[in-house]
Amino acid sequence: MLKKALLVGAASLAMAGGARAADIIEPTAYDWTGPYIGLQGGYAWGDNDVSIDEGPAPAIALDAVILDPPEDGSIDMDGFVGGAHAGYNFQADSIVFGLEGDIEYADLSGDTDIFSSTTAPEPFGSVEQEINWLASLRLRLGFAMDRALFYATGGLAVGEVDMKVTADGRDDDTDTPWGWTIGGGLEYAFTDDLSARIEYRYTDLGDTDFTVSGIGLDGAQVNFENTFHAVRAGLSWHFN
Repeated sequence: MLKKALLVGAASLAMAGGARAADIIEPTAYDWTGPYIGLQGGYAWGDNDVSIDEGPAPAIALDAVILDPPEDGSIDMDGFVGGAHAGYNFQADSIVFGLEGDIEYADLSGDTDIFSSTTAPEPFGSVEQEINWLASLRLRLGFAMDRALFYATGGLAVGEVDMKVTADGRDDDTDTPWGWTIGGGLEYAFTDDLSARIEYRYTDLGDTDFTVSGIGLDGAQVNFENTFHAVRAGLSWHFN
């Protein structure tokens, strides 16, 4: 009888210990809810249309202004983008909703030559475009698989655009156009406090233009398209 009681007690203890061990090692799903801040950086590139309307009386008498490539001017621009972001996530089951803002330094630039039917094949000037900083305010919608988050993002974007024309002198102007940005990415939480991401976005800041003054193309109006692609990597610190 005593032997049977000891066997029953040992079995009970073993079962209880096994249950406790299972409780200890059973993983819990990561919760993305909460605020976060982070850093990001990457590479951006674009191919933007640019056009010149000579105006009523350009200082340089031209049969026609021709940009490079002929009759369909474009500027290939590329460079570094990087800065800081902050946001808040809310998770319901596997769906993650969020709001995020960022601000970045940008070193995007490019140029193209200006020709005319009377000066070709030699250019008589150039058109340059630069984007110096960027910011955005976006919604995020994602699907969480424990510590992995697949997400789409989109919202408002703004940036500073410098426009320059060189033609027997130099003139420039600066604008701060608003537009939109959209993309998506993958984020992974390596610890409860730290996650890393890789993200692609397309941004369109609309068109900018300025009227050239005091140089060879005095009175001409130059119109720039401001679109680009960007791939960014980032780190985020979570406070959930």
